[in-house]
Amino acid sequence: MAANLFDHLDGSAVQGEGKVRWAPRAPYRPHERYDLMLVPRVKGWREDAEALAALDRIAADPDVAEVAREGGEVWLRLERGWVERAGAALEEGDAGEAALADLAAGQGYAVYFWGANTTKALHIGHLRNLAIGHAIGASLEQAGARVERRSLICDVGRSMGEAMAGVVQSGRDSQVWPEGGEKSDHFVGTCYADYVTAGRNGGGGPTDDGAEDSLARESSLYKDRADALIVSVLRGDQEALELWSKTRAWVIGGQRKTLARLGIAFDKVIFESDFLPEVLELSNQGLAEGKLVRRYGDEMVMYETGREELEEMPLVRADGLPTQHMRALAYWAAAPELDDMVSLQVCGNEWVSHVTCRRQLMDELGVANGNGYASRKGGGPPTHDVFHGMVARERQTITSSKEGALLVDDLVEWLDEQIGADGERAAVRGTHPAPERIAPQVTLGYFLLQPSTKRVDFDPDKLLWEDSSLGWDLARAQAHGGGGAALRGDAAAEDPDYRFAVVQAEMYRRHLRSSVEKLDVLPLARYVSHFARWYAEEERPPEVERVVRSVLDQGQRGLGLEAA
Repeated sequence: MAANLFDHLDGSAVQGEGKVRWAPRAPYRPHERYDLMLVPRVKGWREDAEALAALDRIAADPDVAEVAREGGEVWLRLERGWVERAGAALEEGDAGEAALADLAAGQGYAVYFWGANTTKALHIGHLRNLAIGHAIGASLEQAGARVERRSLICDVGRSMGEAMAGVVQSGRDSQVWPEGGEKSDHFVGTCYADYVTAGRNGGGGPTDDGAEDSLARESSLYKDRADALIVSVLRGDQEALELWSKTRAWVIGGQRKTLARLGIAFDKVIFESDFLPEVLELSNQGLAEGKLVRRYGDEMVMYETGREELEEMPLVRADGLPTQHMRALAYWAAAPELDDMVSLQVCGNEWVSHVTCRRQLMDELGVANGNGYASRKGGGPPTHDVFHGMVARERQTITSSKEGALLVDDLVEWLDEQIGADGERAAVRGTHPAPERIAPQVTLGYFLLQPSTKRVDFDPDKLLWEDSSLGWDLARAQAHGGGGAALRGDAAAEDPDYRFAVVQAEMYRRHLRSSVEKLDVLPLARYVSHFARWYAEEERPPEVERVVRSVLDQGQRGLGLEAA
């Protein structure tokens, strides 16, 4: 049996018209005698000649020792020779990763999953996006795809003007950022928040008119310092451009340090500001064709969608400043360098209506982007939208506009302190092969065990809860030294725990295939977490330890947690 165990058995269970008669299932825990359960896929299998014939074919396989019917269940035991061969490869560190590369061989993917504003440090509202996108990219890569991790950075807009105005207000706009001390993205984020708060309280910026988030504030002219600065950037004013460039660099430099600590790097970084010419072109086209209108009273260029969830999209202010809606439209209408690549964008489900209306407008404007694979939903690329639920803390959703959001840097530091302050946790760190990776791995891994479409009610304490935190489950397993006595002679192939571990390793391909096909890593994350928890429950023989470590190392790579 050279192929994957489950793929091989699936082939034996199919005949004739290709209908699957039996599905092999690995038990959740070791069974004293059997390795697999065969689940019938047809009703009345006892009277179904094809089902019985398939069962006979499976039983006749040279790597199958026994197929037994016990009551209403059918069980399978593998030949010890197969267990020995598969186990030996795993013990040597070969989890069959090279054989996984056929799952997405020859395919190219551009994965967009970092689109933070250049106005502040990364906070926990960004973490879910980063964790999911990074894991999808890692699983595609492990499956043999060519993956390019992309970032579309929001570096122009009302919020950028507010950050610039806040920096000027601080009096530190002319300095060169010193090495050490406060992180530059934290500083700019404080300046940005101070400026917005001062305006809300009557300090010269936007007043408390209900525009609590940055996207809503883009819909109006405030004629304050922030407006003046960002419009000066659009007009090419040298002094404003220098301040804009410095503010942007401070934030991006700080954010990249945070990403590096998480083990995340991007292959291509794209700035929305590079697509301002497309903004003008699309705006003029839409107005000329009657697809867009100017709003009475302030001349804002608008798109009336005809949809209840987002009746109108403000696109360009009277002073020429594009909103985030228009900047995204301009990029995806051009979307360069996507030839022969499947593109996917990871974002929160608060953007569903925006994406839907943007695609609708692109179709109405007849924007024919020939690059890449267009979405079946229309509106050109990205090919796929991967939406996830928002992150909430104390029952309030966390967005970039919310003040006081827990920063990623602070969360990682807090985790390190919590691990060190507890004896058992400190012991895990003390025996872990790479203790510096534990906190970042826990930080990202937590979000991979959550169903992506549901909101996550976040509490930092949950990151270290046993049995519900993927990263901590992995850390405990990797620090676990086995501790059991070695199995004598060739006894490993008859040991239930060893057989269980070897068979579980064969499940990896199935879960990775699902991740690639559905662009959802949750089943793979659950599999890795369960395997890690089972291994760490008690002392295990060194033969079992070597098998498990091989699979867990593979799982780390497939979920993007290896470098974390």
